Amino acid sequence: MLLPTIKRSLTIISLSVAVGLMGCQSAPLNNIQQTSIVNAPVIKANSNFTDEIVIKESQVMQWVAHYDWQLAQVINQGGKTVDINDFAPITLQVKPSSISFYQGCEHYRMDFHALSAPPYPYYSHLAKAPTTCHNDTNSDNKTAIKENNSIQSLFAKYTPVRLNFELLPTSSLTSESAPVDKKAAPKHLVLNIENGNRLIFTGAAKALAAANGLPINNELLEQYNWQLVSAVSNTYDDNGQLVRKPMGNFYHPDHPISASFESWPNNQYASFNSGCNGSRAPYFLLNDNTFKVGSIISTVMGCGETGNRIESALFDLMRDSSSHLMLSLQPSQPISSTANNQTDTPRYNLLQTMATGETLVWQNEAKNIP
Repeated sequence: MLLPTIKRSLTIISLSVAVGLMGCQSAPLNNIQQTSIVNAPVIKANSNFTDEIVIKESQVMQWVAHYDWQLAQVINQGGKTVDINDFAPITLQVKPSSISFYQGCEHYRMDFHALSAPPYPYYSHLAKAPTTCHNDTNSDNKTAIKENNSIQSLFAKYTPVRLNFELLPTSSLTSESAPVDKKAAPKHLVLNIENGNRLIFTGAAKALAAANGLPINNELLEQYNWQLVSAVSNTYDDNGQLVRKPMGNFYHPDHPISASFESWPNNQYASFNSGCNGSRAPYFLLNDNTFKVGSIISTVMGCGETGNRIESALFDLMRDSSSHLMLSLQPSQPISSTANNQTDTPRYNLLQTMATGETLVWQNEAKNIP
């Protein structure tokens, strides 16, 4: 059935990377431009991001990542419905710097490394990725996905395309100026291809486990600078015993490692720094405190042999990574040894457990507000 076209839809414009990244400096990045300043942590104890009444445009892609999307309809550039009744189900997964399509054992991916201007800001091409299951050589060939019924048939062959995304709300519109009821939150995602098809997906919320530790949201991450105080690799020896080793690259006194977060009008970014080049990568924070980082873009100043090694190790660890965050509150410290009053800034430990096994601990510091 043809979904209604909504005149006012929320268009995701760009992973805007035309940014003035910081050059070489002797201290971590502390003065990255903020779109808003949060003076105190404001966290809802049992908040569910996907049930927000209003979805901020900067958090739309993060919202989308909470859902599993299945292709429901295709409309060509002439406005006619494309028959996909004979297609095996096609699903879509969204990551900070890419999207993936799955159909049976087939997996295709579009990486957003190159960006162009609105209204079609994403510039990419459909590339085949490793299959998601093993093909049975004895299986019936009739079960194979034919080219005319495959994901590839919905895209121009071997040609880069420009595209954008929309959320189709179930009410007349969804915007920050016109809030909608929670039950009317949009669950229809559209991928628009310039001079091509319009792919409409329906979304089902992912079953995410309850998060551990204190609640974490984007606003709390953005409120502080975060300094790395511990980095440990975790492996197992031949006897199955856990072996924990400090990651030597991340303890150099001349290259302290820091992270910061910010929201731009159309996306949100994490920055990682070891005292030289500035960097920026789109990120998602999911309800279960899964933290996903996309492709890292950085300045290219030479940092010396040691600085280059440390920075490369940092970027390699964080680039296209998935990890889990857990926040804990630490005891406050007196302003001085003789003062009875405590510091106003809460002291947090942010434990980051990488999918690759490393554990990092970050501590918050107040931002220098110009």
